[in-house]
Amino acid sequence: MVPALLLAAVLAGACGDDDAAGDDDGTALPATGCGDERQERVDPGSATHVLAGGDEPDSYATDPPTSGPHVPGPPRSGVLDEPLTRPEQVGHLEAGGILVQHDGLTDAEVDELAALTGEEVAVVPNPDLPAPIVATAWLRTMRCSTPDLDALDAFVVANVGRAPGSDG
Repeated sequence: MVPALLLAAVLAGACGDDDAAGDDDGTALPATGCGDERQERVDPGSATHVLAGGDEPDSYATDPPTSGPHVPGPPRSGVLDEPLTRPEQVGHLEAGGILVQHDGLTDAEVDELAALTGEEVAVVPNPDLPAPIVATAWLRTMRCSTPDLDALDAFVVANVGRAPGSDG
């Protein structure tokens, strides 16, 4: 009986509840730079593969998503000109990639973020963000009000390749 209770406690901690960090928890975004890196809850649909260009699932546990139904495939890299769908975002993260998504930045600020790109890191526009910059990895997120390359680079280093579908 004790192992079953232990398993239930572990699963409850991993999945969170309705007030988990994936929801708007009221944490204030700093006037400049980045807030703290946050652990997100696992989306119950994470094992679901969807077809590229197909219907997008109605909801995800977090926004932008850090797990959930996804299009499988290798992560993209570089500075992308078009937003990714939520299933494409999650597919990128499941493969161990990092997304640095942005909205409302100047061309110069996007050029700053380009310094973060690498083999598994993409800088991508997204008009539906809760902050001007949101970095995501598998089950991890960090929100920024302005480019903070030191904080964002630390996020990338700590999280790249750490996902169920990665080789890392």
